[in-house]
Amino acid sequence: MAEAVLRAELKDDAARVEVVSAGTRAVEGEPASPLSVEVAAQHGIDLAAHRARRVTPELLAASDLVLVMEPSHRVQARAMGAAADTCHVMSEWPPPGEPDLGISDPYGGSREGYEECWRRIAHHVKRIAPHIIEAIRSQSK
Repeated sequence: MAEAVLRAELKDDAARVEVVSAGTRAVEGEPASPLSVEVAAQHGIDLAAHRARRVTPELLAASDLVLVMEPSHRVQARAMGAAADTCHVMSEWPPPGEPDLGISDPYGGSREGYEECWRRIAHHVKRIAPHIIEAIRSQSK
């Protein structure tokens, strides 16, 4: 969901950056969960073609910015080689962020859990996107 929300928020600038979703426990090639698809569709985003991929050290090394949902995901990503200065919990970046408005992975949970996850992702992406857009535009100058 976060990948799709970020792409949508970046609008025209999305074509100038690679936005990739990968999970610490993802089953490679698995479709988005039915509740993810339903909740995203309510917001005009189609996740039907989404397929899961597992995070790898190579993917982390090639990334300028790694945003994770939970602190435990950051621990796992850093253990796999993600640089401390590029790997952040979404609710905490950019500082000071809003760490009290954390995001919990809703996988296997209720519809309400998926809807709350969507709301929090959308909230944080609206905060984060201007910083990413500024970085994209400054690199092309």
